[in-house]
Parts: sequence; structure tokens; C-alpha cells
Amino acid sequence: MRVAVLADVHANLPALEAVREDFEKEGIKSVWTLGDAVGYGADPFACLQMLADLEAVLIAGNHELAACDLAEANGFNTSAAQAIRWTRESLTPNTRGDLCELPTNSSPHPGVFLFHGLPGNTTGYLRTLETAQMVFDHLSDRDPRIRVAFFGHTHRPMIFTHLAGRPVRMFEPGEDLILAPGRRYLINPGSVGQPRNGDPNAQYIIFDIEEGLISFRRVPYDINAAQERILKAGLCPSLAARLNQGI
Repeated sequence: MRVAVLADVHANLPALEAVREDFEKEGIKSVWTLGDAVGYGADPFACLQMLADLEAVLIAGNHELAACDLAEANGFNTSAAQAIRWTRESLTPNTRGDLCELPTNSSPHPGVFLFHGLPGNTTGYLRTLETAQMVFDHLSDRDPRIRVAFFGHTHRPMIFTHLAGRPVRMFEPGEDLILAPGRRYLINPGSVGQPRNGDPNAQYIIFDIEEGLISFRRVPYDINAAQERILKAGLCPSLAARLNQGI
């Protein structure tokens, strides 16, 4: 079984279309998403519809929670807060209702766990060895069978790995990773719709479950089209400008 693992689409339809074309060329039909399908970008409804058509596993990120309850956006910066208000107003009541029913984590396959920021906290950031150790400990308590967990929110591809009795290791990925026996992993695929690692290409993962192979994908897309959509929607120009810089 091979799965496309997507995070932080952020309503960027041209990026999602390019990613879909890429993984469908690979013959992949299963999709897991890690939250923040909406926010920042200009096509929340179309992106949610595409993910629904793909029968993707969906979990909520902090932007889904904010689209359901604007009080959740209190910590957002000005441009993000404007975008989430616009998103909330642009979604139909039924679609917004569906967002509000999303879980904040999921276990779509034995030994696999999905969350957005931190388990049980969509706004928390997993960026340090110390935080990774706490997450590994939490997941062990939750279910000792969990071998690999995928997360988003930072918009940067990242791998944390842990072997019992050894310190946690952190590294930025290359193209492929083979899961080693006995090790556990926390893996961020990077962002489809708003990368922040200096690479503006849409980023996601292909996970071959049987082979234990993680492939990090970088997909060019029509950034100009995404920028034009943001500006036409009346959203903050900075949200468009950052796309071609990958920041």
C-alpha cells in the first residue's frame, strides 16, 4: 500500500492540483492529510472538494478550528486573521459544519498516527529535540505500537527519530528514507500550499507502507496563478508574495 501524505495545503488550489497529478502518475489512490487544508489561500472550498473526491483522511489543523470558531484565531497575525475570516465567510454552512466535525488526530493504519502541531494541541510546534522526546513519550503511552507519526504546522520537511535507550536525532530529509527496524519516527512532509524552507515547490510525501519507504516529493506548480487568486480575493498581498520565495 502506497499513500500520499499531505500537510498545510492552505487553500492553494494550483499547488494541490499539481501534487494530485504527481501522485496519480505514481498510481497512488490513498491520501492522508495533516490539517490546515484551509487558510491563507483563495480556494478553500475547491481544495476541500478535491480532497473529498479523493476520499482523503482529513484531520483538523489550527486553521480549520479557527474557521469554525474565530476565537481560535486570537493568536493569528493580521494577514492570517483576515484570511481565516474571509475563509469562514466563503464556505457554505454545510462545508463549515463538516470542518467542525473533523478530529484533530487519526490512526489510519496500524502503527501510524497523524496530528497537526502536537498531539492534542494543533497550535503547538514540533521543532526541537526536547519537544520530539516528549511526543515520542506521549505516543508510547498512547499506543506502544505506533512506529511512525506524521505531523505538519511548521511547513518545513523534517525527521525526528528515536531508538530505545538512545537520544532523539533530528535531520532534514533528502529524497528517500528507509524506516529502520526498531526505530520510531516523527516526520513532517513539508507544506503543499505554503512551504517555508526556502523551496517554493509544493512538497509532500509518498509512503510505501510495506517497504517502509518514505519519499519526499517536490512538485513545481503555477505560483503566479496562486498569487493572482489571492490578490483577486482581496487577501493580504504578503500572502501572495511569499509563495515564490518559499518562506
